[in-house]
Amino acid sequence: MSQKSIKKNYIYNVIYQILIIIIPVVVTPYISRVLDPEGVGQYSFSLSLITYFTIFASLGFGTYAQREVAKHQNDKQKQTIVFWEIFLCRLIPVFLSLMLNFILAFCGVYCQYTNLMLLFSINIIAIAVDITFFFQGNEEFGKLVVLNLIIKILGTVGIFVFVKSFDDIWIYALLNSLVLIVTNLIMWLLLRGKLIRIRICELQPMRHLRGSLRLFIPALAVSLYTVLDKTLIGFITHSDAENGFYEQAEKIVKMSMTLVTCLGTVMIPRNSYEIEHGNVEQVQTNNYNAIHFVWLLGMPLMAGNILIANNMIPWFLGENFCQSIILMQVLSGLILIIGISNVIGLQYLLPYQKDRQFTFAILIGALVNLCLNIPLIHFFGALGAAWSSILAELTVTLIMLIMSSKHLELGKILRMSLKPLLASLLMSATIYPLSYFLIPSVLHTFLIILIGVVVYGLFILILRDKLVMDLLNGIKLRIKSKQN
Repeated sequence: MSQKSIKKNYIYNVIYQILIIIIPVVVTPYISRVLDPEGVGQYSFSLSLITYFTIFASLGFGTYAQREVAKHQNDKQKQTIVFWEIFLCRLIPVFLSLMLNFILAFCGVYCQYTNLMLLFSINIIAIAVDITFFFQGNEEFGKLVVLNLIIKILGTVGIFVFVKSFDDIWIYALLNSLVLIVTNLIMWLLLRGKLIRIRICELQPMRHLRGSLRLFIPALAVSLYTVLDKTLIGFITHSDAENGFYEQAEKIVKMSMTLVTCLGTVMIPRNSYEIEHGNVEQVQTNNYNAIHFVWLLGMPLMAGNILIANNMIPWFLGENFCQSIILMQVLSGLILIIGISNVIGLQYLLPYQKDRQFTFAILIGALVNLCLNIPLIHFFGALGAAWSSILAELTVTLIMLIMSSKHLELGKILRMSLKPLLASLLMSATIYPLSYFLIPSVLHTFLIILIGVVVYGLFILILRDKLVMDLLNGIKLRIKSKQN
């Protein structure tokens, strides 16, 4: 197999994941002002409800299918068989999810959210034609980036053209759903030449059901401390505005989180391939480098989000969203916490097919989140949900660290954090006065960010962080080789 570039695929996947989040963030200031906290909250609550249906429709096939495709990168026939088997098997949960949503909608269960829930049925259908797993399994991220870029830009233009008032919330939901399904449909055109003809009798779709079900449980559990937050905020507070504050704060934090976590998607097929060929030491090296990368990028991003919230939220979301400031600051902790669990879960446990351990950690985290969410949301609203998320994710990360202790040394992991931690503290000391004394504005926020990036970069170079120095030395060698 030709060695795919992890660095190149990481860059592709960074762009791919950022596109999923950054384009909504681009329109966030506009949507926040047009729909107000109540409209954003209605959209967020409805989307949280439909997510349970899309999770069941996916049935754990996302990661499972990517892993299965990655195992047969050198065998087009086996890949073709796996592709069609997974496609056919997934149609069953998609159909069941779609029917259940229609039944609940027409029975009036959703009340004022019925129209949005019917529109979001498109999201369920989109699962049936989603073949992203095939390209991810083959470590081909470039085409996905280009496709998503084109479709999402068109969708963004549509939002600015057609969404003009609170009454246009259904148009906003429809456009976002259409972007999803159109992207998935066009992706089929990229399959030309990648599959071969096979006989139907060669297919055994149901053989994948057991493997996907093992990953469905953690996928469902993950929703309990991601999506359930918004669902419970709606049910307990009966306030769309509270959901609106939480939605926008989380959206901003997730943009930073993407830079840290998207390496996991790249490394699943790479580590699965290395394990399949007995390269255990290479997998361990990949894991250590990935954790080091999380410390290196996650720490300054977490500190930066906490410090710029006061200066950014008032002009970015509008004065009506000032309650999102404290939510953004609390949720910023997820950048680092999820970054570490993402490496251990997606880059170690799943490639080694330790699905039970992965599921156990996720379930415990979901249980912690559920138990904390109900009382904390009752007393503190959206802020209670934010703290519940932090504590639940921290629980998951600690459990996964314990589970991986035979493969990864905790002491080595902690030592990797020292230089990024020191550089982040020095950066924070520099920008803290600016973030609290400068008047909230676009110019001041970007000035704070720029100063923070420069200061952190300088200190990390002065401290000679190993991963950074290795990267710089690699660049120097490439430049010299081209000159010669």
